[in-house]
Amino acid sequence: MIKAELNRQLMIQLKDTAGTLAEVTSVVAASSINIIALCAYAVDGMVAIMFVTEDNNAAKTLLQEKGFEVEEEEVILLTLDNKPGALQEVTSKIAEAGIDLSLMYGSTDKDAEQSPMVLISRNNLDVMMLIKMQMERS
Repeated sequence: MIKAELNRQLMIQLKDTAGTLAEVTSVVAASSINIIALCAYAVDGMVAIMFVTEDNNAAKTLLQEKGFEVEEEEVILLTLDNKPGALQEVTSKIAEAGIDLSLMYGSTDKDAEQSPMVLISRNNLDVMMLIKMQMERS
């Protein structure tokens, strides 16, 4: 099974200090908002945190009330069967169409039936059309 939908990710950039990620996630967790996907990394003394929640509007409002500068970006939420080759099938179709991906993140649980992924390309609509027309129907 392959499923894709357009969504948004929230993005925060902060100075990289111990506990920065915990500070951000505690605001979201205190409001019982579930984080669906998260990517965080540090470069040159700064940390970039990108994540999708079950209620991005509420999470963004809460984080802004706590003084965080929150940006949003359109992403594709991709759900794949958790089996060997599932991701390769999607990325091969995207490559064959000449579409360049700029970011992808996700994770799997070896016992889960499906795996969530977040994709970003310069043209998310082209990726969505490709998945909807060629992959979701098969």
